Amino acid sequence: MAPKRFLVLGSAFGILWLALIGRVFQVQVLEADHYRSLAEGQSLRRDVLIPRRGEIFDREGRRLVVNVESAPGGPASGSSKEFRWSRLSPGGSLAGQVFGVVGRDGAGQAGLEYQFDRILRGSDGWRVVRYDSRNRYAPSSSDRVEKPVDGVGMRLTLDARIQEIAEHALERGVRRTASRQGVAIVVEPVTGDILAMANYPFFDPNTRERNKSENWKNHAVAKIFEPGSTFKVITAAALLEEKRMAPADTVDAENGTYKIAGVVINDTHPLRRISFSEALAHSSNIAFAKIVMRLKPSEFYKYIRSFGFGMKTGTSLPSEESGWLKSVGEWSSRSQPTLAFGHEIAVTPLQVAMAFAAVANGGTLMRPRLVLGWVDAEGRMEHEEPVHAVRRVISEATASTLREMMKGVVEYGTAADIRDPEIDIAGKTGTAEKIDEVTGKYLSGKFNSSFVGMAPAARPAFVCLVLLDEPGQLKYGGQSAAPIFREIMDRAGALGVGPFRDRTVWGKETKVDSLSAPGMELSSFRRPGHSLPVPVSAEVVRGTSETVMPDVRNTGLREALKRLREMGLEVEYTGEGRILDQQPPSGSPVRHGQHCQLTLGWMG
Repeated sequence: MAPKRFLVLGSAFGILWLALIGRVFQVQVLEADHYRSLAEGQSLRRDVLIPRRGEIFDREGRRLVVNVESAPGGPASGSSKEFRWSRLSPGGSLAGQVFGVVGRDGAGQAGLEYQFDRILRGSDGWRVVRYDSRNRYAPSSSDRVEKPVDGVGMRLTLDARIQEIAEHALERGVRRTASRQGVAIVVEPVTGDILAMANYPFFDPNTRERNKSENWKNHAVAKIFEPGSTFKVITAAALLEEKRMAPADTVDAENGTYKIAGVVINDTHPLRRISFSEALAHSSNIAFAKIVMRLKPSEFYKYIRSFGFGMKTGTSLPSEESGWLKSVGEWSSRSQPTLAFGHEIAVTPLQVAMAFAAVANGGTLMRPRLVLGWVDAEGRMEHEEPVHAVRRVISEATASTLREMMKGVVEYGTAADIRDPEIDIAGKTGTAEKIDEVTGKYLSGKFNSSFVGMAPAARPAFVCLVLLDEPGQLKYGGQSAAPIFREIMDRAGALGVGPFRDRTVWGKETKVDSLSAPGMELSSFRRPGHSLPVPVSAEVVRGTSETVMPDVRNTGLREALKRLREMGLEVEYTGEGRILDQQPPSGSPVRHGQHCQLTLGWMG
């Protein structure tokens, strides 16, 4: 039996041995390519290479949002992303709600970072490399790499200095009045450029986890509210343009109480017969409720829409609200008189600022420009976003008359506390009860208080809106918001920043005929009849004393002044817009120091 048992066992081991040899042959010969691929897959890894995100600059090339290198995350196996860059705002909370934030996945989550994520982010790259058994990179000739494409940088219209001034003034004003929240916007009216957009409480993108979610919101575009008496400027514009009222025309303000369409309207300060100008200066609800009825409902509605209410402004920011405006067919018998003083309509701060900018620039509604252009890694401009005029809403004559009427608000009206003996300020106050978003009813004792101002009144260089939410003290706009406007104007003027530069040229009695500060941006000034000599370049001094006048028609003022500066000419200009006429004509001989006259306007 034993030999037979050994024979069976030997046969079994033989079969197993043959099976093992067959399997080895299968693995090493027949399926060698398959297992070689598996082995390589365990040592190779595909890493995603993150591009350097485009940085954000202010209008003068100051870095506002930058990238800082961070340690890449270590993957275990397979495919991974290497996060080599983190986002940093050197100014902390400066314009934090405007910039927004970038998430840990490298994608923009709010603000401009979200709106222009595709452009700022660039394109991912990748690499396939070999790692050893200890997960260490082992360079090999088989490495494959596709480099990432860095994002494009962005230059904004914001001026960091004006932004900082606006934020500090707003913070102090909110604290002084015990307000819940505040907004300040500074606009260059001729271009529509946003020079500052401040929100308080602030939001710091560097420490976003410690910020309340409410502070992420950019209330300049996301907050809707009843404008109250600031809207009387829109009503006045319609009445002036349609020639239904003149500044000296009078109206009976009914001694402070008046009933129309079943609604009792009151004025804070009882008035009797007053002029149209006085009605605006003293902000008489009764006067405006009465005189607005000289307009057909369709006429009034046309001007409200034309000034941009009930629609988005077209800014570059996400989460912009369009406000709320009923169509004429939805108006009740009391809608027109109450709309006249800013009720039954909801607006955003930016809508109001741009409407006042149209009054400031001579009657043209501009699209707000926040992105000045796109730049390389060093901040050099590669593409500039164009200035965009939306539509003409009122004539230059009406705009000029309206600004003159608005001077009364500051000289003797509801904002008399901020009048300046040297500078003509035009503006309008606003105070309106807040509406409960749930019930739609007014919240007793809770107000939105505002002031929108511009200076100098004859040719405003800037428009500034200030809005306070629920001031616990000094609820009226002239008491609470107007002083913040004045602080922004004074501090920016003292520093000589942007359109506030050398405010001596704004003075009522000033006879300044030249501005010689080096590097001055002459295009910031809109005062007609003032000679603006420009520095003489060394090349012109060494060259001949006579040359030929270039053709600067149909160009922008900034470009024309730059060309004429190089020729040593002294420049005077009137109007706003692009250059329609020039004297001397193109091709005429001109000499160093010669005066030339430019006439600006809007074409078409």
